[in-house]
Amino acid sequence: MEDYLDGDTGITYKTDKDFIRTGKNKVVAPEYYLTIPYFGNMVNSLRTFPEGKRNCYTLKPRQGKNQNYYVRAFFYHGNYDSKNQTQKFDLYLGVNYWATVLAAKDRPWQYYNIIHYSVTDTIYVCLVNTGFGVPFINGLDLRFMNDSPYRSMNRSLRPRVQADLGGHQTQNSIIIRYKDDVFDRTWWLYDLTDSVSIGTETNIDIQGSDDPYRLPVEVLRTAVQPRNGLNSLSYNYTSPYKENFTPEFRVYFHFAEIFEQTAPGKLREFTITLNGLNYGPFTLEYLKPLTIRSNVTQVQEGQVRFSIDATLRSDLPPILNAFEIFVLWPLPDSPTNQTDGMFSISILLNAIIIDINELPDYWIQGFLRFDPSDPSS
Repeated sequence: MEDYLDGDTGITYKTDKDFIRTGKNKVVAPEYYLTIPYFGNMVNSLRTFPEGKRNCYTLKPRQGKNQNYYVRAFFYHGNYDSKNQTQKFDLYLGVNYWATVLAAKDRPWQYYNIIHYSVTDTIYVCLVNTGFGVPFINGLDLRFMNDSPYRSMNRSLRPRVQADLGGHQTQNSIIIRYKDDVFDRTWWLYDLTDSVSIGTETNIDIQGSDDPYRLPVEVLRTAVQPRNGLNSLSYNYTSPYKENFTPEFRVYFHFAEIFEQTAPGKLREFTITLNGLNYGPFTLEYLKPLTIRSNVTQVQEGQVRFSIDATLRSDLPPILNAFEIFVLWPLPDSPTNQTDGMFSISILLNAIIIDINELPDYWIQGFLRFDPSDPSS
């Protein structure tokens, strides 16, 4: 495996050859080889950890502790071991459970991402063998996030939905991400029931805007509105995960008026109802982004429900360009100091920092697979 530059994103991906002491390099079976737009061919190589119960990556970003970081881990089995077996293992962020990875030879590639508030200078991403197969990982991203509006002190944000509405699948991809999105959000094309797509080719100046969310122009240029005869947009989300805590969600509604009103007196005004709570009314300015954020604490059975409704005096139906749903993830176990943060890991490299000069400052590492160790063997 060698370093390479991804043409879609401009990100230089680094191998782990200088930073690893355990684990074994593998490649997916040729018949399962993938080339994924905006993610390149990173999923076609992986590192497996057949020895030890816990193997951890050591991340030591230069911004240090008490900061928010974006962490994303990639997994794709691709029948690398020619055994045609399903594997299941746990993913941890430090001492806190993150996710359970279920991987099989014919299971699609997957990733887990989180905006993590780190209370220590060092961040550990750990793969834990639970007795159901050998843990592995294909890639790992880390990025400094404190210049973004996605901040949450002492809690982490886990994206559940990042929906680009009204867009059209291109020849290459159904997603939008970095470098079109400066925060590297991953936008997936979405449709809402009983809606129609609308769009414009007019430029939207996100660089000159004071909007801190800075959605990609490609996302803001498209939207959905209710089909003829309706005055409401609605969506229901049910979490597929069974959390071991009472979940609290955060929802972001992203709007931009993409039609200049030529007829005088035409008004587009709407309200938002989110899990029974009402917000608004809201109006939009032409080509000016607007984001409405709300926390959802009244959650039953992991459901988030919203509707966007035209007011009685509105002449035009409501629109919605994009929306995001996050779950606020508590950190039940936090190290009390830097020594505790090591949680008995004794075989770790000191500082693992790769300075990628050609990337913006908020990128710390592009693609790293390094230094797994076994604190529990």
